[in-house]
Amino acid sequence: MKKQILPFLIGLAAVVLLLSSCKKDYYQDTGLAKGQFNGTIMEYLQARPDYFTKLVQVIKIAKLDDALSKEQLTFFAPGDASIDSTIHEVNLMLYLQGKDTIKAVTDVPAPVWREMLGKYIFKGKFKLNDIPQVDFSLFKTYPGVYMKCYDDFIMHVGVVYNDEGSAKYVGYRQLFLSYSDAPDQQSAPFYRAPVASVNIEPTNGVVHALQTKPHRFGFSTGNFFDRCVFYGIGGK
Repeated sequence: MKKQILPFLIGLAAVVLLLSSCKKDYYQDTGLAKGQFNGTIMEYLQARPDYFTKLVQVIKIAKLDDALSKEQLTFFAPGDASIDSTIHEVNLMLYLQGKDTIKAVTDVPAPVWREMLGKYIFKGKFKLNDIPQVDFSLFKTYPGVYMKCYDDFIMHVGVVYNDEGSAKYVGYRQLFLSYSDAPDQQSAPFYRAPVASVNIEPTNGVVHALQTKPHRFGFSTGNFFDRCVFYGIGGK
C-alpha cells in the first residue's frame, strides 16, 4: 500500500508545482513583458528601433513627444509595420485618383498624424488587470469599457478571457483596443487591435505593444486617406 501511495504523492506534488509556476506567467500567451523600463515612454520607444523607428518619427511630427516624456500616460504602441501597411494602402488609393503619393512619413501633414496617434494614448496608468472583460459575442453581458483617449475620441478597451477546452473564460487573457464611429457596434465597423505585449512599465506610465500584422495605423485606412486628401500631401 505504501508503495502505491508514494508515487501518487510525488505526482500530486509535481502537478501543484506546475500549476503554481504557470500562474506566475499566466499571460505568457499574449506576450507578457516582464519587468520595468528605467526611462520614459518616449525613451522606451527609442530603445526599440527594431519595432518603433517610424513611430518615433511620427510622434515627433505630431508634437506628442513631450507628453510621452513628461505626463502619466497609457500608450497602446502600434509598430512600424502597421504604419508601413497603412501608407502602402493609402498610396494605392492616392495613385488611382491621380494624386501625389506618400514617399516618407514627413509627407503626411502633422494634423493627420496627431489625429490618428491620439487614439492610442490615454491619460493615467491602466494595466491589464485594471481593464474589464469583453466578450465580443456577448457584448451586452461583458462590454469592456469605453474611454476618452488623449484627444477626446471615444475608444473601447477590453480584455478577452479565452476558453480552455470546455471551460469558459479560464484560458489566457488578451487585451484589445478598438474604435468605432458607433458604440453599439451595429451601425459602423468595429476595428479591433489586439495587443501583443502588455504591462511594459516606463517611469511615466505603461505601454501595451500592439500586434503589427493585423492592425492598420489609425484603425481605418479609408479615414486616413480622407484626412490626407483634406489636408493635402505635404499639408495645405
